[in-house]
Parts: sequence; C-alpha cells; structure tokens
Amino acid sequence: MKKVMALLLAGSMTAALTACGGNSGAGGTTETTQAAAAATTEAAKEESKETSAAETAASGENYVFKFALQNGENHPLCQGVAKFGKILEEKSDGRMKLELYYGGALGDKATTVQGLQSGTIDGGMLMSGVIADYGCEELGVFTLPYLFDSVAHARAFEKSDAGKALLDKVQSSGTSVVCVGAYQESARNYFFTKKKVEHPSDMKNMQIRCQEGSVYYDAVEAMGAYAQSVAFSELYSALQSGVVDGAEQPLSGFVNNAFQEVAKYYVMDQHEISPNLILFSEATWNQLSQEDRDLIEESFQESVPYFEELSDSKDAEYLKTIEDAGTEIVQVDVSEWQDACSSVYDKYGEKYADIISEVKNTSY
Repeated sequence: MKKVMALLLAGSMTAALTACGGNSGAGGTTETTQAAAAATTEAAKEESKETSAAETAASGENYVFKFALQNGENHPLCQGVAKFGKILEEKSDGRMKLELYYGGALGDKATTVQGLQSGTIDGGMLMSGVIADYGCEELGVFTLPYLFDSVAHARAFEKSDAGKALLDKVQSSGTSVVCVGAYQESARNYFFTKKKVEHPSDMKNMQIRCQEGSVYYDAVEAMGAYAQSVAFSELYSALQSGVVDGAEQPLSGFVNNAFQEVAKYYVMDQHEISPNLILFSEATWNQLSQEDRDLIEESFQESVPYFEELSDSKDAEYLKTIEDAGTEIVQVDVSEWQDACSSVYDKYGEKYADIISEVKNTSY
C-alpha cells in the first residue's frame, strides 16, 4: 500500500504541474516537471529497495564457491571437502555450493594462496606450513618435528580453545585469508629405497628429499643426512635412479603416488603431524552475512567426524597395500628420533614456546 500511494502521489504531481507550467525553451524542461520526475524516481527507488529486501529475506543470496584442491578426487582429504560441500548445500537449501577443482587445476600451492588473497579463488585446502610462509608465522609451529605424540593428540589440540585461537590467527595476521577449520590426516613418515633405517643414526650421509623450508632441512640434517630439494613431480624418478635415497610422505601420499614400487622401507617415525586448513578468501568472506558464515563453519564441523573415520579406515588399507607390494613397514622408538632433533628445538623452540606449551598440555 505504501508503494502504491507513493506512485499515485507522484503521478498526480506530474499531471498537476504539467497543466500549470510553461516551457522554458525549445527542448527544455520546466522546474516543475523536473520536480515531478524526481518524485517519481524516488518512489520507484523506494519500491525497488523494498522488493529487494523482501526477496533477500525470503531466499537469501546464492553463492557458488570456487574451491581449490591439490590432491585428486579420491584422496581422503578431498572426499572430506566433498562431504563438507554436500552438507553446506543441504543446510543452505541449495543456496551455497562448493565447486571443487581437483589436482591443482587452479594452480599450485603458491598460486592458490595468491588467488585466495586476491579473491579470484573463493576457497581452498592447504597445509599449515604454506600459510606460515604467507604471513601467519605462528603456524610454522606445526612444521616442528615430533611436536605431537600421535594423530589423536594433534586432533585434540586443533579442536581445543588454544588450537582454534591459533587457527584464527590466519585472518588476524593479515594474510587476507580466513580459516574455518582443519582436517588432520595421519603423520608424515620417512621412506627409503635400499637401506633399512631403524635409528636416526642410520640416516647418516643419505640424500633425503624433503619439503622446502629451513625447519625441514634442519630436521633432516640433525640426523646426519643431506636435505635435497626435488620437485614432487620428479620424485619418483629421482628415487628410482638413486638421485635421492629416500623421502617422506603420509600413507596416503606414499600409496597414491605408487612409491611402494621404488621404496623397500617405510619407517613409522611420525615426524610431522600437521593440519590441512580449510580456507576462504577474505574478499569472499566479507561479502557473506554472519548467518551464512556461521552456516559454513557449522557445515565444516559436521564433516570432520566423517573425514576422520574415512582417513583412519583408508590408512589401514594403505598399510595393507604397502605390505602386499613387498615394502617393509618399520616400527621405531619415536622418542629416540625426538631426541635426535633436539637441536631443531634449540633453534626454533623459543619462537613458539607458548604454543608448544599449550600443545604439551593438551589432554587426549
């Protein structure tokens, strides 16, 4: 009714003023006609505003989030994200969807971070060490060797208040990226092509491919080995040809890349247990209502138990695949390996002292 009366009033003003007014010149417009036109425009604006607000209240905004993934579609981490997307679509009545791009289709890790920062990519999943290199230095704590006693310990910390506060620093540190949570898969372990390694000292003078970063290099060298930088796409051939004597991967990465074909020993040392972060571009996040942000976070949290159960069950399958391929799974005394890396904590421990204390005090 309010809209109708406004339009009727505007129309009446136009008719009355046109009857009384004179033309100010050829092709000109009278002041009274301008006033009438303005009244009509304001009434139309008011109608448009009210209609838009009503439509938004009724249906909400629709979003299709471009989401970048580095692993393949069948990887447990990606299946977890797919579950997250399904839950989000259901909880939002189809208004919000994840459009998943697998296998680095939107670019490598660095390109994904840059896309998230610029807003050309809406969301993605990356390891914490990657984000540490792009402004959130506190996340570098996850790269420390033997920080956690087990995967259960890591999952408990990441779900604790201290863990959530740490993940919140992804945004507050100025990365232009928002973290809504993390998936924790199994630990990264060393593997070797020819020599059976049971103690850190057995790695002396070996050439080991590891992830790029000073902490990774220092950890390998603390055991007397030499850290080598080899592109992951070239790792299989480097192992096969003897360019490197070993490398490290979680069970999923080891099996999915068929390293059991060239490696005889997989050592369960559990040197790194770090989370895979679920991230959104701050540019995208800032466009969302608080209700939609909450819905995204709730949907992700509902997907975590699914991922953890899937990841654990897949690990059992991976271990069987490794054994069936003839690769020996070597169980070790992890405390011995922790002691061997004490120099890494001497170098970096003070920087992360508060977080390390919170990790060690986490119950699980």
